[in-house]
Amino acid sequence: MTKKKQRSKVMVPEMRGEASKSMKYLTISNFEELFEYSGYNLSRLKILNLSELTELRLIWSGPIQVENFQNLTQLTVKDCKRLRYIFSSTMARNLPQLSSLDISDCEELEQIIENDQASSQYHLFPNLTLIDIHRCKNLKCLFPVTLAHGGQLSKLYQLNVRRVTKLEQVFKGDEANVSKYEEKVIHLSQLNTMMLDGIPNLVSFSPMGYHFVFQSLRLLQVGVCPNVTTRFSVDSKQSVHAKTQASQSVNKIIVGESATSQETAWPIGSNIWWQNGKEDDSEQVTALPELSEWENEWRNK
Repeated sequence: MTKKKQRSKVMVPEMRGEASKSMKYLTISNFEELFEYSGYNLSRLKILNLSELTELRLIWSGPIQVENFQNLTQLTVKDCKRLRYIFSSTMARNLPQLSSLDISDCEELEQIIENDQASSQYHLFPNLTLIDIHRCKNLKCLFPVTLAHGGQLSKLYQLNVRRVTKLEQVFKGDEANVSKYEEKVIHLSQLNTMMLDGIPNLVSFSPMGYHFVFQSLRLLQVGVCPNVTTRFSVDSKQSVHAKTQASQSVNKIIVGESATSQETAWPIGSNIWWQNGKEDDSEQVTALPELSEWENEWRNK
């Protein structure tokens, strides 16, 4: 006998007239599917918290009225262990005000966006400033690299990825489409803080041949990422760079470039704690303690 799904028919109370105008914050109870009907009036909703929904599989499904979520600014998803993805491709294209995305302890999460390669041709998340992903052990990448093209994610201010143990790439893409003789440069000009912590299977920040530039970065932390092949460096203007090259030639290529462009590069796979913009205008470029010490500290958090 098939277990009947817990649908969200009673999840959102019926709201009419003036009552709907005050609905700016919503906390959800436990169901397998949410928002699978189009009858809700949530056009004023700004903050959505989904917490400890152990049976939740789908957030958005069915014929959704996307205008209901046009004003959503903050989405928090915590301890939803059976959730496979956060956004349907349709919803990802219709969240123009989303500024904060906080996801943690979603054990079966595989994608942020369902069928993300197909969605990447659209302009997504134009106002997203915060991405915080924590302890989602089945997630292998965050977004397709095309999402960072053409001004997308142009307002991203803080990127934190911690203890996502199977993550292989932050931005994924097809390396076959990138010439080995030229690189694609992507600027995330507003990014202020980036933390990549406790990601032992991380291979690269982006596909081979991509060069990310962070002109406004003030804090860079990379720890327990021993397999990463991306080289992080800082230039004379204190812009931080992240370049992924072929593993067999990465040291030779980057050393040569560093000598001509006055970049200071960290050894590949090393722990990094770099902070810029102190009150006394001094800059700090340091390698963190040996991996064993750092790893022990991370495990005890």
